[in-house]
Amino acid sequence: MTEIVFKRSMSLGTICAENDDEFLKSCFLETPEYNELCDFKNRKMILLGRTGTGKTALLNEIKNKVDYYIPIKPDMFAMQYIASVPFVKRLVDEGINLDILYKFLWLHEIISQIIKNYFSYQKKKFLDELIKMVKDVGRLNQLKKYVDEYDGVFFDEGISEKITNELQSHVATVVGSDIAKLEGKLSDTQRQEIQIKASQYINKKQISQLKNIISIFKEYFSNNRQKKIVVVIDNLDDKWVESNSKYKLIDALLTAMKEFSDIINLKILIAMRADLLAKTCEVTKRQNEKDGSFTLKLDWNPQMLEELLNKRVAHLFAYKYKKQTNLTFKDIFKINVKGTTALNYIVDRSMMRPRDLISFVNLCLIEADGKTTITEENILSAELNYKKERLQALDHEWSNIYGNIEGYINILYHLGNKFKYMDLINNKYNEISEMIFEYFKDCDMQLKNDFKYSESQTSYAREQNIRKLLNVMYTIGLIGIKTKNSDIVKYATPFAASLTALDYNENIEFCIYPLFAK
Repeated sequence: MTEIVFKRSMSLGTICAENDDEFLKSCFLETPEYNELCDFKNRKMILLGRTGTGKTALLNEIKNKVDYYIPIKPDMFAMQYIASVPFVKRLVDEGINLDILYKFLWLHEIISQIIKNYFSYQKKKFLDELIKMVKDVGRLNQLKKYVDEYDGVFFDEGISEKITNELQSHVATVVGSDIAKLEGKLSDTQRQEIQIKASQYINKKQISQLKNIISIFKEYFSNNRQKKIVVVIDNLDDKWVESNSKYKLIDALLTAMKEFSDIINLKILIAMRADLLAKTCEVTKRQNEKDGSFTLKLDWNPQMLEELLNKRVAHLFAYKYKKQTNLTFKDIFKINVKGTTALNYIVDRSMMRPRDLISFVNLCLIEADGKTTITEENILSAELNYKKERLQALDHEWSNIYGNIEGYINILYHLGNKFKYMDLINNKYNEISEMIFEYFKDCDMQLKNDFKYSESQTSYAREQNIRKLLNVMYTIGLIGIKTKNSDIVKYATPFAASLTALDYNENIEFCIYPLFAK
């Protein structure tokens, strides 16, 4: 084998799928989840996974398998307008349920994007095309009437403004004026009447018309199956709307997407983090189990991650550096680290996520700059920088849900690498309470209120508080669990993202994640 000199410029790709075209095209790993998404008979539409598990990479690859790939960016359409309208804000402040309005906005955006991209919308041409495949004249006439009414604003924010103004006029009949300018709180009777008026208007006029279009699509595409269409909604975890509205809007999206599930050659794909879905269900009281049959959870195992590394190593040295074509990861990481193989050591600290894995290996290559072998010292040195990166990433990923992530990490370091549930309650509860007040300072008031010590605090309350603390640590990936008679430590996955009541017993030991161990 020709001797390899490692360079700090070497890389197995970037950790951001949007900027990793070269490696994604040459080294894409066809996982079971990818095959499910490409199967249009499979109606899985919610792609669920933690940050770095490859959601965006999967969606980018699917682009090559379909005839029409239609991305919808949440920060680019009507939600921005709606969230800033004083009339809508007043309805929200008064507790008026606007779920039906949010559902309309999603349905309209998806439908208009399909019409614009698939049919290259021109009104007459669009209607003539439908007439060829759809026999129900009554539904076609309804569609024509709707398109005539909204033709000038159908593909821009104008329709949102038009609908909002019409809705505002309907609501004004209840309160007698512009509700946004009305002084004082509404009465219960007024709120009930406004709720009825708003729901009836959106349901009867708008939603019914959009459902009519969907039923026409269903018939049209059942007679015209040659083309495959994917509508992709990603980046829902970005700051595209203020937090109070985001969960309601996502809840409405998950409801709206099911309206399209019967269209055979159309797929609506929604990529989102598992924690975002969990928070949406918590805030909106959404029944998560109803989405189960539509959900595809991304999960990686060590064998898949090794295959991914092998593909990227082969590409790096065969094509970029014109070296041997049959190199594998183990060919360049030949050493053991703390008694285990370099592969196992690195994978065990990757949280089973491709992004983290690639980041760690890239840092190892930097440490080996100018050398012909990668040493244990190189990997351990790279791990220090990798650990800092991962702690920052955890804070970015979870702070909007759980607040001060650094506080949880500081508390964990005081608990040690291994500990028992009952020991925290019986021997360390007061110490944990003091640390919470020290590390969380002016934030996370609910957490501090829960742990505020008093002689009257019941043992049940203490147990519940410790459970909440451990569940956060487990969910974000700081700790795992193992039973007394097993050496296997289980960490959070998309299939078991939080602890259950069975995990809090004397036979369970909590273990800090290897990367964060002292």
